[in-house]
Amino acid sequence: MTDTTGSPAAAPASESLATRLLYLLLFAVVFWVICWAVALTAIVQLAFRVFAGAPSPELSRFGAGLARYAGQVVAYLSFASQRLPFPFSDWPEMPGRV
Repeated sequence: MTDTTGSPAAAPASESLATRLLYLLLFAVVFWVICWAVALTAIVQLAFRVFAGAPSPELSRFGAGLARYAGQVVAYLSFASQRLPFPFSDWPEMPGRV
């Protein structure tokens, strides 16, 4: 197959597509685990609110970091980002205190 200039067209990157597929499957499982971690965090925060009168600041920071990470995973899964999420890159930075 040639392009309009007569030179051979680049072959599809099937190897990178296969690699991307493996990463997609991996991060789909990671996202499933994140959903359970968010549910557990919400339940524990509710218990803190009921029994201690206020949510845990540590769990709030954890939840905020988890939300940023989930955003990175969703961006990768939906092809909005080519950057691999943690553990292939750094954990998402928190801009300030929650």
